[in-house]
Amino acid sequence: MITKRANEIINGEENIEVLYKGISVWLENINTSTEMSTIRVLENNEMITVPLSELRETDRELK
Repeated sequence: MITKRANEIINGEENIEVLYKGISVWLENINTSTEMSTIRVLENNEMITVPLSELRETDRELK
């Protein structure tokens, strides 16, 4: 995922599904200088920091 799109998802009105290694996550924070994102794994609320390049947007909106 590119930084611009990640920022759009965080700041947008819709809850777009984002996957990290096939698991649904919530984008918490983006560091544009390092292209890293702090994410929350939705199934267990674990917070981790990962490269934006490892995140994938789906076409689904989370309810």
